[in-house]
Amino acid sequence: MKRSYKLTSRMLAVVTLWTTVAASGGYFMVQQANAGTSAENVFARAGVTATANGYVSDAFAPSLAIDGHRESGEWVFQGNDGLPTADNPYWLEVDAGAEVSVEKFIIGHAGAGGQEEPYNTKDFTIETSDDNVNWTPVVTVTGNTEDTTTHELDTPVTARYFKLNITNPGEVDADTGFYAARIYEFEAIGFDRSETAPETPENTNQGTTSDSAAVAGDAQGLLGEYYLNTGSGNDFAFGDYKATTVDSQINFTDLNPVLKGMTGVEDGANVRWTGQIMPPESGDYTFYMMGDNGFRLWIDNRLVIDHWVNDWDKEQTSTPVTLEGNRKYDIKIEYFEDFGGSNLYLRWSTPTIAKEIIPGNAFYLPAEYTGPRAASVAADGKTVSLSMLSGLGELPADLNNHLTVMANGQPVSVQQIAAGEDSSSLTFSLAKIVLPGQTVSLAYDGQGNLNYADGSAVKAFAFGAANFSEVTDYSPIAIAMSLYGSAKTNRSFAWYTPYDRPQSAPTNIKDSIVEIVPAAEGFDSPNKIRVIGKPEDTRVLNNLKITSSTTGSFISHKVLVEGLTPGTAYKYRLGADGYWSETGSFTTESDNENDFNFLYLTDSQGSNSQDYDVWGNTMEQAITKFPDAKFLLMTGDQVDAGALESQWLDYFKKPQSILMNLPLMAAVGNHEGPYNDNYYYHFNYPNDSIKNPLPPGSVYAYDYGDAHIMVLNTMDIGWDQAQKDSFEQEIEWLKHEVAATDKKWKIVAFHKAIYSVGNHALDSDILALRQKMYPIFDELGIDVVLQGHDHTFMRSYQMYNDKPVQNVQTDAQGRALNPDGTLYMINNSAATKFYDVKDGVDRYYAAVYQQPKKAIFSGVSMTDNSFTINSFMTGETTPFDTYSIVREDEKPKPVEQLEVSKSEDGKRTITWNKPQDEGVRGFRIYEKNDKLGMNWNVYIPTVEGQDSYQYVVDKDKTNLDQSYQFVVKAVNKRDNSEAKIAVSAGNQPAAPTAPVVDDAHNTFGWTNVKGYDAVTNYEYSVDNGNTWSPTTANPQPIADGDYAAGAVQVRVAANESLGVMAGMPLVSTKAFTKNDSRDTFLLTGEIERGQQLKVSVNVEQLRDYEEDAYVVFQLMKGESPQPILVSAVPLKKTKLTMTQYFNETGKDYKVKVFVVNKFDSKNETPVQLARPMLFQ
Repeated sequence: MKRSYKLTSRMLAVVTLWTTVAASGGYFMVQQANAGTSAENVFARAGVTATANGYVSDAFAPSLAIDGHRESGEWVFQGNDGLPTADNPYWLEVDAGAEVSVEKFIIGHAGAGGQEEPYNTKDFTIETSDDNVNWTPVVTVTGNTEDTTTHELDTPVTARYFKLNITNPGEVDADTGFYAARIYEFEAIGFDRSETAPETPENTNQGTTSDSAAVAGDAQGLLGEYYLNTGSGNDFAFGDYKATTVDSQINFTDLNPVLKGMTGVEDGANVRWTGQIMPPESGDYTFYMMGDNGFRLWIDNRLVIDHWVNDWDKEQTSTPVTLEGNRKYDIKIEYFEDFGGSNLYLRWSTPTIAKEIIPGNAFYLPAEYTGPRAASVAADGKTVSLSMLSGLGELPADLNNHLTVMANGQPVSVQQIAAGEDSSSLTFSLAKIVLPGQTVSLAYDGQGNLNYADGSAVKAFAFGAANFSEVTDYSPIAIAMSLYGSAKTNRSFAWYTPYDRPQSAPTNIKDSIVEIVPAAEGFDSPNKIRVIGKPEDTRVLNNLKITSSTTGSFISHKVLVEGLTPGTAYKYRLGADGYWSETGSFTTESDNENDFNFLYLTDSQGSNSQDYDVWGNTMEQAITKFPDAKFLLMTGDQVDAGALESQWLDYFKKPQSILMNLPLMAAVGNHEGPYNDNYYYHFNYPNDSIKNPLPPGSVYAYDYGDAHIMVLNTMDIGWDQAQKDSFEQEIEWLKHEVAATDKKWKIVAFHKAIYSVGNHALDSDILALRQKMYPIFDELGIDVVLQGHDHTFMRSYQMYNDKPVQNVQTDAQGRALNPDGTLYMINNSAATKFYDVKDGVDRYYAAVYQQPKKAIFSGVSMTDNSFTINSFMTGETTPFDTYSIVREDEKPKPVEQLEVSKSEDGKRTITWNKPQDEGVRGFRIYEKNDKLGMNWNVYIPTVEGQDSYQYVVDKDKTNLDQSYQFVVKAVNKRDNSEAKIAVSAGNQPAAPTAPVVDDAHNTFGWTNVKGYDAVTNYEYSVDNGNTWSPTTANPQPIADGDYAAGAVQVRVAANESLGVMAGMPLVSTKAFTKNDSRDTFLLTGEIERGQQLKVSVNVEQLRDYEEDAYVVFQLMKGESPQPILVSAVPLKKTKLTMTQYFNETGKDYKVKVFVVNKFDSKNETPVQLARPMLFQ
């Protein structure tokens, strides 16, 4: 896969040793000890990692605040509208990897990165800890306003862990209304205390070896082998092996990034650590383990803790184990992670050692291990560093034939292998770039004669590499596939590509291409469909907000694919040539596919990446439960701040592999609109429903099976006039949609729930919206309304006239049978934002409601005659709520004797008779082609005892020249009847008037017919009306030629879509003649008589001419053909207007003017270049 890359400004140094920092779940570099050091920023050293209470996205991760480079970025955490507290601060924690001695701290706040001073951190403390449990404050600051603060310590402090606690991060962000921490750099100036090598403890199990000997027993750490697991149904057994690394200790506060880096997933993973443990002294050791989720511990091949249980944060204690000091014992630890958060801690204690995390210097690799101790991918993405246990011997020439590098499961060729900076390290040069975030592993087959310096062989190994690649990836991101038009033949696509560096971006990166092939074929198939998006649908989005304080640029791509085959499985890729996405798949709807499932979720909004991790997990559980779902319907607030791209990118990134195969149909929520267009950029929905959607593409409908699903936009909280006007248009659109559909099931989806039980249940805008909408839903016979916004779970009764329907019949399975009214649903958040059930709410409409403080998803199953919704809490395998509607009703009979008449003034009168059907309650009327205005429709209720009906369309709405197709349908409780259509023909448009024939310029002009003001309303003919062409201008240019009077004509063009026939023609009153050389220039002008004869001439060039030309004036008198005086003026292009004077005043004088190609004394006749003009 070809890609283009650009290195970022910050380059990570190549180091000799890499290992994992267990406390943070990240990776760090540890340089081997060197004598002689000076004070430095110990946080920027190799091996130091940072964690935090959260961060808005990977682009603002904690690691950016400790890398020693302010220009590399910042750590940003966005909270809510309340300040943090001392008990619950925003925090940034640093694990130095070992004890360091610190003399002073330096903090670069928001202003250090060029942001405004009010966003500088105001109140904060710095604390230190030896064990990551007990903390001591060493710095306290209140009221800070400085961009950079320096904090000298009276006495240096020695610790491994450091925490910056923020209780006032600065002013609230004006755009979001939320507080946010912004730290560009957190520095600690001091020394690494481990640089003085400690004495090697006496070890009775260890023999004497040379310095270069490959003795695994001397290498510290635990060998971690990472696997996928087989899930709860198989007791979380170890599944597919993924990677191996060396971890320094078991002190993981957040294992998610470790699992992601090693296995590619954060959930459903197992780890097995093996090695040796050496106690510092003899005694009875008690071991303690706590984690999320299950774990086991063996010491000296004896199981001492067995807690293979799917719970979290329940510490387990072993019975005392007697161990001999300075002796190594085998240790093995096994762990499984189900889903959600993950952590793991291993502690010990003795009568003389207080309970503590077992330090890293107590762990050693397995005695038989000969593989690497660390590996890493450098910032350039093409260099891999491998650190072995000790010095290596001479490298075999064919070593690369025995080493394999994999990135995300795909092999990457090794171009060259060379010795590293010291004898124990190797450097690989790769043939292909490794991208940020890819999982990288190395494997050696043991057959390449790779030996240590003492001659001992390096055995076969597999090892994971920490990926520090910083190249720019131009492959598509934020990919959304959707339904657009017919689900049987169409799919739409939208995606982003990064565009922060246009000058170095690939030249074709603006291309918007989708390639589709049958699922069993490759993209080289002759059956490949390649669709290129319209240029106007590809937008460069400069300076979009990433966070409240940072911006970035992207390209928004959109493509609509049409003409697919119903019921066919396809796969696709999208992007630009050489920069393709991963492969996605879909199956088009089959004919008569009325049995299907879809997913309903809402409010996945979150303020940081961790919240969207939960959203991704919810989607994984939903698609596992409903693997054949045809689409995902979301009812708004996909993100918390619609103007911040960091949230949109997290929203798509977490479940991207699912969304590649699942059409996403999203409503816009108040957190995303109405005046942010980010929603519009990210989705490709029809944008032709109303005149002023806010934002575009937020009001649309689609069919699947026998269901018609209509998505509304309920705007912001508190509507301005533009939102009110837009929503009124939505209501007319909704009525038109219901009138026009022939589907049995009518489902409405929108964000702001009008029936709910959470925080918003009594909001004034909600109560007003309820009063506005429930009568409309009643009239339209809407079956189900799916809602969002209120972050609780509620299923209503069948509601009609704002009251629960009484005595709903049920069948033998408890399903509602042909019920009156509408079902209203609202799901709990699909992520982490939950509202409590609000007190004081009259819940007369709520059949079921609760707040479990768990994310919820629902699966909807539809058949020919049933709608069933099953709702699940995450982590549970059975639905906590199920509701079904069965409809065995029939469509009403169509109207009878439908006719339409037209009066002389343009009124149309539609008449019909009610069918012989007692269930008919009214009639819906609309114009088939929207000729009466966007979404025009009328509902006429029946009148008891009345059989004949009529409706008059006022002349102000119609055009006499247009024909109309009026559709009338009878309506019963739910359904529309078969459509009946009455056609009202239009008049023939009148002819244009006032013909203007300009033979010199070859144009024909006219005065427009009333009501037809656009040039595109007309067509012209040059052959007496036998053939016609669209006009392009008025006057219309005519091809040079001889046309008799009447041959050139113009008329109003026929418009089939409007039902307008071709109009009466206007004919030319003069002939057109074919131009010759005399039509090269056109002469016009005038003569004035006074004390002199004055002739003013304008010369207009009609055709290209580059040779000499002269304007010749001849003064004539009376009827004599001989000129009295002849003068000539060379014609210059810059001089096209000229005046000539003659000292004559008599009325019998006249002037004749020519344009000729020469004026000299030769006896040659000049060529005339213009038709002469006589002024008299």
